Amino acid sequence: MTLIISAVFRKGGDVTFMVDELQGVFDPKGGYIKPGTHGQYVPSLVAEIGNVVEAHLKKIGMIIEEEMSESRQAMIEEKRKQFEEMQQVNIKGTFPSGSRGDFPIGATLCEKCYVMAVVMMDGCMVCLNCGESKCG
Repeated sequence: MTLIISAVFRKGGDVTFMVDELQGVFDPKGGYIKPGTHGQYVPSLVAEIGNVVEAHLKKIGMIIEEEMSESRQAMIEEKRKQFEEMQQVNIKGTFPSGSRGDFPIGATLCEKCYVMAVVMMDGCMVCLNCGESKCG
């Protein structure tokens, strides 16, 4: 694998495709929840290497990080407040320190951001981290 990564970097050009390819590798035995990342799911060791390459490419400016729009941030915050009121618990106090971050115990894995933050609200699955929704 290191030979392939090295060859892609030596070839030059747009190497950002490699991040998606590496992050798309899933371990059939299952991945893991990465400690210290608020519940981010890493599907394989190869995907973790893809995360490291992505962080490097962002640091040197080859990948520009997309900022979430203010309206989307406001919508996510509103959904979190609604869920908190529905459950009558403080989301930040739901987990012991160092576990799955700021998301409720019943949350499931988001297929977009790979964070354990998807909850059922108003008959729809909504991610409290990135705002992804099965209902649009």
